[in-house]
Amino acid sequence: METREALAGRRSVRLYRKDPVSQEDLTAILESACMAPSAINLQHWYFVVVRSPEAMADFKEIMGRVSDKFHPILKDRFAKNPETVRDTETFLNSLGGAPVCILAFFLKNDYPDRDGAMQSVSAALENLMLAAWDRGLGTCWMSAPQRMGFGPELNARFAPDKGEFVAAVTLGYPAKVPPMPRRREGRYTIV
Repeated sequence: METREALAGRRSVRLYRKDPVSQEDLTAILESACMAPSAINLQHWYFVVVRSPEAMADFKEIMGRVSDKFHPILKDRFAKNPETVRDTETFLNSLGGAPVCILAFFLKNDYPDRDGAMQSVSAALENLMLAAWDRGLGTCWMSAPQRMGFGPELNARFAPDKGEFVAAVTLGYPAKVPPMPRRREGRYTIV
């Protein structure tokens, strides 16, 4: 797959087939994530792959509470589209049936440049999603757990001593790929 094809084709997938993701694909995707650029080459990321039934049950339980806490924000943001609220909450509770979820953390809590560390982990997450798409897998980046204050709980449960929780990404074979959302104009200037 060409880079432009991956960039233009990748979507946030919210419905997955039950097919398992192979160890080979997981390793290749994680290795691609770790090739991201990072601020002063600190490679700030740490990833946890959640895929055992027990770990997924724990994660889904937390995500159910994330969904409950996120409800007022969704209801306000999508006041004219209650179906979007319903669909988003369904996804947060079920993860769309994804067989894998990858949690991303800062590797340490004490980076002097928190913004640089956040940008580095974000670059690694983008690499992860593009590498997954290249292998026929879908993803969806979820910031709601961090935004709703569940980072410390996710850190304690899945990655003690591995730094602050940043985001979660569902991973699996898409059952449905949504169309590209309309791209907004006026998002860049060339000077």
